Amino acid sequence: MSTKDAARLHTSFIGFDLKSPLIVASGTASHDVKQVQIAEEKGFGAVVLKTVCSEKYDHMRYWPRPRYKLLDWDKQIGGRSKQFTLYSYEQGYSGTLDDYWEFISVSKAKAKIPIVGSAFADVPEDWVDLARRIEQSGADAVELDISSPHRPGSLGFQETFVAAIKSVVEAVSIPVLVKLAPGSDVLGESIVAEQCGAAAVTLCNRLRGIDVDIESQRPILHGSYAGVGGPWTKYYNFRHVAEAAGSLKIPISASGGVMTAEDAIKYVLLGANTVQILSVIMVNGWDTAAQINSGILSYLERKGLNSLEDIRGKALRQLTPPDKIVRWSGEPKKGPRNDWD
Repeated sequence: MSTKDAARLHTSFIGFDLKSPLIVASGTASHDVKQVQIAEEKGFGAVVLKTVCSEKYDHMRYWPRPRYKLLDWDKQIGGRSKQFTLYSYEQGYSGTLDDYWEFISVSKAKAKIPIVGSAFADVPEDWVDLARRIEQSGADAVELDISSPHRPGSLGFQETFVAAIKSVVEAVSIPVLVKLAPGSDVLGESIVAEQCGAAAVTLCNRLRGIDVDIESQRPILHGSYAGVGGPWTKYYNFRHVAEAAGSLKIPISASGGVMTAEDAIKYVLLGANTVQILSVIMVNGWDTAAQINSGILSYLERKGLNSLEDIRGKALRQLTPPDKIVRWSGEPKKGPRNDWD
């Protein structure tokens, strides 16, 4: 990559200089050191490691088999899947806590890109303990996974996670990201996270869903709810990113539905600083990063732009308020409508 191209992809995020806006999202593709090294080689700017769970949730370190199924999978388009739903039930990092601390330490020794630890707990004391150990192990930042589709249903945002965010921010010196779930109040929760001291928000995690085998008349795979994601999720996450970017001062790491450079560019146009991807890696492979980076560079070249900063939030600034949308202003016709003019 030329010096000019490298400068175009360069992204500043929570105090780090990333060689690309692309980040590997926490999950299957960030579960071991070799994957971290591959991510760096393939052109990712950073990696969020698989989420570690507190001792209270030790059962989340054990995964059912099988744990994945591709639903509505179109695998015939150019050798690469473009439409699918990834249905999966994979929970926390599968090793012990000590394994995770070593995972961070070795990843830092083997790779130069920023390493972000990821944690899940419930009570503030456990969140703080995990975050401190993540920091002590050498991670550059920590992402609080308060939004996993597999988390216990009794853990609410206001009742559980606000105190956790505040406690972790006060306890560590590394940047704290807060990963939120899609829903009716992403904007409000993003604002609260910022007020609690979060360095950035990640918008958004996967949805919780379920599928059924009509022959056996039972839920598929492990027999219960699972996380669902795929290309279709980008549209509601575009909205969440746009709404949050219009109100927050902290940066946004967008996540959900990215398959192509065009998808990543749209997130940036709506105000995102970085773009996390995972499902497309699992379905189409690690070369996805090079393809997306190349597509972003081609777009910037075609538009005569020097960097992503030239387009960040541009579409958001041109968003039309609902009361300013141009509507049909003629005299309404009486009686039933028989035409569409």
